[in-house]
Amino acid sequence: MELARNKANLAALFLMTAMLFVLVEVPAANAHDPAWTIISYAYVVPAPNPVGLGQRVAIVMWVDTPLPGALVTNDIRRHDYKLTITKPDRSTEVHEWDVVWDTTSFQYFSYVPDQVGEYTLLFEYPGQKYTWAGEYNGDTFTPASATATFTVLENPLPEPTLSYPLPTEYWVRPIEGQNSYWYTISSNWLGSPYIRSGESSTGGAGYARFQPDGTAPNSPHIMWTRPIQDGGVVGGSNVGRDGNTFYMGGSYNTRFSNAIVMYGRLYYELPYGNSGGGGGWICVDLRTGEEIWYNAEMGATASLPDPAFGYYYCYDDGNQHGILPNGLLFASNFQTAYDPATGKPTGTNITGVPSGTSVVGPKGEIIRYVLKNVGTPSNPSYRLLQWNSSYINFQTAGQIGAANWYPGTIDASQDRFYDWNISLSGLGPGTWSAWREASLDNIILLIQGNLGTHVGVYGGAISNEGANVTAVSLKPESRGQILWTKHYPVAPNNITREITAWDPELGVFVMEDKETMAHYGYSLSDGSLLWTNTDYVHPYDTLRSVSLAAYGKLYVAGFGGILYCYDMSNGKLLWTYGNGGEGNSTFSGLETPWGHYPIFVDVIANGKVYVGTTEHAPASPYYKGAKYRCINATTGEEIWTILGWGSGMYVGSCDVVADGFFVFLNCYDMQVYCIGKGPSATTVTASPKISVHGSKVLVEGTVVDISAGTRQDEQAARFPNGVPAVSDESMGAWMEYVYMQKPRPADVKGVDVIVEVLDPNGNYYEVARTTSDSSGFFKATFTPPVPGEYTIIARFAGSESYWPSHAETALYVEDAPPATPEATPMPQAPVETYFAISTIAIIVAIAIVGLLLMRKR
Repeated sequence: MELARNKANLAALFLMTAMLFVLVEVPAANAHDPAWTIISYAYVVPAPNPVGLGQRVAIVMWVDTPLPGALVTNDIRRHDYKLTITKPDRSTEVHEWDVVWDTTSFQYFSYVPDQVGEYTLLFEYPGQKYTWAGEYNGDTFTPASATATFTVLENPLPEPTLSYPLPTEYWVRPIEGQNSYWYTISSNWLGSPYIRSGESSTGGAGYARFQPDGTAPNSPHIMWTRPIQDGGVVGGSNVGRDGNTFYMGGSYNTRFSNAIVMYGRLYYELPYGNSGGGGGWICVDLRTGEEIWYNAEMGATASLPDPAFGYYYCYDDGNQHGILPNGLLFASNFQTAYDPATGKPTGTNITGVPSGTSVVGPKGEIIRYVLKNVGTPSNPSYRLLQWNSSYINFQTAGQIGAANWYPGTIDASQDRFYDWNISLSGLGPGTWSAWREASLDNIILLIQGNLGTHVGVYGGAISNEGANVTAVSLKPESRGQILWTKHYPVAPNNITREITAWDPELGVFVMEDKETMAHYGYSLSDGSLLWTNTDYVHPYDTLRSVSLAAYGKLYVAGFGGILYCYDMSNGKLLWTYGNGGEGNSTFSGLETPWGHYPIFVDVIANGKVYVGTTEHAPASPYYKGAKYRCINATTGEEIWTILGWGSGMYVGSCDVVADGFFVFLNCYDMQVYCIGKGPSATTVTASPKISVHGSKVLVEGTVVDISAGTRQDEQAARFPNGVPAVSDESMGAWMEYVYMQKPRPADVKGVDVIVEVLDPNGNYYEVARTTSDSSGFFKATFTPPVPGEYTIIARFAGSESYWPSHAETALYVEDAPPATPEATPMPQAPVETYFAISTIAIIVAIAIVGLLLMRKR
């Protein structure tokens, strides 16, 4: 990665230098008479200097200017560069270049020194005579040389910054260009072939889709909701039946089909009346649901067909590098292109694009493998061609710059749009077709005949011939070679059998029997049978199930309400979901006529399987309790669930995962829901603000959800103080309460809050831990250990549902006042004194009474 980056930087330097010179075709002219002798100037630069032992040094050599007339489309070049490297121990290395193919005359060399000390570089250019036609023909460019030194240190230089760290807080696009490793957490949803879909013997291909990039939500936290049409309960009477709901599109008027995500923007079509489309296309912010643009004509008129896929292409030439902005939104088969940022047509219309098996190229281009019979049905002659979309932007040989990013109308059937065209002379006679998937520069399967068909409502024919399967190499060194051809007898007992999945890395492809749901694994190396799995599968799955290969496993689910996970290397059933106890159950009791909730594989992303519930043509009002479920793709453990009725025929052709968000249409209320990790906000106060040393302080605050959905009209009115943040384990029921009008759950747990302080002595430490309640409120007490000014920090560390947040406040702790002296108590007389005094008083009283009586006499 470092080497590639250095080369790119040096190339930019060379090209800036080269821009000083106008490189144009030299018109025919008479040679100079007498011939000129043109003085050459040589240069050599090592960098960095100094450098650490064992670290790369970029050595750049060049001669003053490009040769006159040098272009990428010709061979006018400087010749015979020579570099001599003298090491500190005086030993030497010599490197030579017969031709310097860079038109600028620059030659790059990456060198790793193995000795400490000073290195000397000698760059020699022997000169040359101009041998090409034109006015310089016969002129001589003189020899030139240059020297330079660089020093190698014992200790290495600091390694270059490859990327800044992954985010620890809520983030949005754009992703700043130096955060290179953020590519691992970000993603787009461009549609097929960038997003691979599954296949089933029970219902064809295109259901269940795999997102190979980025992250996906580990919590059912809702970011926002947005209505796509009127939905849910109509209300009132005389509406057909009590509690009747609006039609949600079912299987043939599907809403929210083929949504696309590019650069954090979500694109989808709006319905028109009963139709699933025709209402124009809208672009909303993936994180907020806010409208970015709306084009009422897109998809509603023949001249502006529906977007079918997003397109990012990395264009690299001598003058520019990177993804061409802003990408493109293409209609089916490249017929029309729109600017994703504005929704405006670009005037691009690619015609003549062949049908074939599509894969993604290394720079984002779409590769199509085209199987073509150039003979006759009775005497076929098959050829395999590779069509390449990148040639849309390369109109001429050696073209510099993608000035034709919006090229207008182009006929892409021309030969120059094909990388190669080879004969499949070893292919047997008869009619062949390519299977729906191929592996880039690796392998493709061709099929002839029928593996087995059951006669039913859609017709079908009983065949006893079976099928031939041929594997063809796509590897550059053996392209077009027939690897093997094998005949497979027709499935017995009128069984419907199809190839439904493969894993080229494991070297396995899988056949499935519809009537029994048996699976068979075959080798991509020679077509031989590797394993058979005939384990019990719920009979309802024979009506309709969907399957998708990912992570070396095959995931199958359907009307039987069970998700099966098979090891594709040996066919063993690894785990099931839906037929266990709490946390692993789709049991519905009397809620559904099935006795359970049907589930279908929707999206597989980031090590998780998202499944949903729907039906072909459900009666209204729908049964209650259908859910979206997130399952660990490795263990089968339930990660989260949330109420929601899936869209379309078996959900797996509508919903998307991008940038860590899962977006689906909930047909219970006809709102688009965005699930993902959202921002939070924390507040904190402390009282009393001025405290006395030795007294306790009360810390109070809130932690609330500040995702865009909390500011929607209904949520803002119901939660004027903000939507409380709650724990991951409470999230499903809490989101259903906040956004789906379900009862407030009684056992809601809030989030954990850590209270920390910066004390007067500059020490930072934790003083309390607490948990917020269902109102988002938390409280805690602590006793400040020393007098002075304190900063109080309340910190929510974040969760799977929320990014972290914190808040600060301050308080002052005064010294305790000096203790007030206690009054000196009067000394108390002993008990004996009181007794003597009282006795004397009695005696005196008796004496006085006696005297008074004597006087009366």
